[in-house]
Amino acid sequence: MSSADSELYVNIEDLYDLELENEEVELQTEEIIQVIIRSIVLLAVLIGSVFLIITTKRRKPGIWNIAVIFTLIQIIWQALAWFSASIDHNFTHFLNCPQLDCLNRRKIFKFCENLFHGLAVYTGVVLVAKLEGLTGFLMGILYAMSGVAPLIYSLILLLLDFMLSTEERFDIPVNVGVGVFGGIWLNLIPAGLLISWAFGKCVSGYTQVRTQSQRQTASHLIAILLILFHAVHFSRAIVYVVAIASESTETQISLEPPILWLNVAGHVLAALAIPWAWVLALLMPRRDRTGDATELNLKLAKQNKSRNIVKYRKEQKSVETPPQTPYKFQPEVTSSPSVTSQVNSTHHNITSSQETDGNKSKRNSYIEAMSTGSLQELPNIQINKTRSEDPLWLTPTHLEQRV
Repeated sequence: MSSADSELYVNIEDLYDLELENEEVELQTEEIIQVIIRSIVLLAVLIGSVFLIITTKRRKPGIWNIAVIFTLIQIIWQALAWFSASIDHNFTHFLNCPQLDCLNRRKIFKFCENLFHGLAVYTGVVLVAKLEGLTGFLMGILYAMSGVAPLIYSLILLLLDFMLSTEERFDIPVNVGVGVFGGIWLNLIPAGLLISWAFGKCVSGYTQVRTQSQRQTASHLIAILLILFHAVHFSRAIVYVVAIASESTETQISLEPPILWLNVAGHVLAALAIPWAWVLALLMPRRDRTGDATELNLKLAKQNKSRNIVKYRKEQKSVETPPQTPYKFQPEVTSSPSVTSQVNSTHHNITSSQETDGNKSKRNSYIEAMSTGSLQELPNIQINKTRSEDPLWLTPTHLEQRV
């Protein structure tokens, strides 16, 4: 097994004070493909991070700083892993050399790589919870875990690098223990958190990845890709432990390509999760603008057919027409209020006095005529034509005939 596949630096004391010969390194086709893929992955992470930051700053100004922090951690981890596994291992040998300076240099470099590996893994879980809208005490626990767990992992491996001797580094129990510890600490625990979260969503009745909220959709996509990433890297850790535990050199050589390809696949999935899954969620149309709106309208139409019908009523304006007969002139309309009140009171008094006099004269004439038994004096009686019950065309002769 090559030292680039190990979590620890394999110290070779018998090569101290020796120099490597300037020999040309011939790469096989498989190694060239892996270098190209890792380089494309790093470039994709850089482009996706810049695009994500610009998009979030334009559309959602409140979370663009969160995008900067999480994508920066991913960029640093991908760059360190790319340089260690692809560039230095095949070309520069800046970290893999038999000189004494390379020993401390590689230990510091592996410490930084392990630290940012842990930060990238645990901050992915924090990002899923943050986009999902988790707050309170549980969110504080995730923040503390994302900072403490990577630091513990990287410090333990750094102490092992300084404490172990050359013979102990090649011991099978030490390498198996380091491989199992890395698989559990960096893959099994974060994957368990994500799987438990996904199980809780399924139990609560959640069946859709794309929702009305773009942040929630991004959380779901990132969680799915991170679960796949942890599954692939945990499989790599298992294959690595099997290869280390095997005493057969042929078995170790045959298992080395699967370990490298699983490592490459894990980095590809990590790049797809952060930042490209988040970018995809921002570019996807919201579900309430496509299918949900139609389904909701159909349900509402079935419940109430008149709810979705918009009736247009034209306003009818009445056109004023001139009167057929002219209005009588009333001077009190154009007079002042005081004149109007005086005219109205005078007219009311005259009308009431006329009605009273007419009623009295009619009654007196009728009683007098009935008491005497003759109606000879009726022509001399002034009859109120307006209040009389008899027709106006009756003459005194007709009245005598009626009596």
